[in-house]
Amino acid sequence: MVSLEQLENFMRLLHAAQNVERVARIPNETKWRSTAEHTFELAMFCWYLSSANKLELDQGKILKYALAHDIVEAYAGDTPVYDTEGRKSKDDREKRALQKIQDDLGEFPELIETIETYESQLDPESKFVYAADKLIDPLNYSMDTRSSIWKEKGMTYSQVRNYKDSKVAQSKDVEHYWHALCAKIESKKDFFFNE
Repeated sequence: MVSLEQLENFMRLLHAAQNVERVARIPNETKWRSTAEHTFELAMFCWYLSSANKLELDQGKILKYALAHDIVEAYAGDTPVYDTEGRKSKDDREKRALQKIQDDLGEFPELIETIETYESQLDPESKFVYAADKLIDPLNYSMDTRSSIWKEKGMTYSQVRNYKDSKVAQSKDVEHYWHALCAKIESKKDFFFNE
């Protein structure tokens, strides 16, 4: 049985994830979202998409991958796509964060195993969650009717496509939605991008 101290230690990890601000927000809102909010949204999104489409995927794996996929950001921080300097140190920061989680939560090896299995991208569930993760922010951005994060951050449509296309293609079950979303974005390109 875990001790109260171990339970508090785990809660500190969750609190840290709640405090990581991401460059993402709910459509038509101004407040930036946290890693914890993104994680909740991704888990529900994946559950909905896999269940509603009756995909032959393991729901338990999907939920675990979605819940664990960004937990290293609690200590490594989020690294937006346009942060070229931050991207140089992203892998190293995330490796150190994973080691810290492993050191702090030795009684929870399933979390480390889940993160490592997700990152290996060897099963259809990890590929599905990975692709959904790359779809969810652009989907939210496309629903904004007041402003465009892409414009605010100086992103071009071709940069978004170059970054996302191959990542979303990891899962055919998600890629279909990416193509539909790109068609929607292209129809309002002047609103979303300065190019």
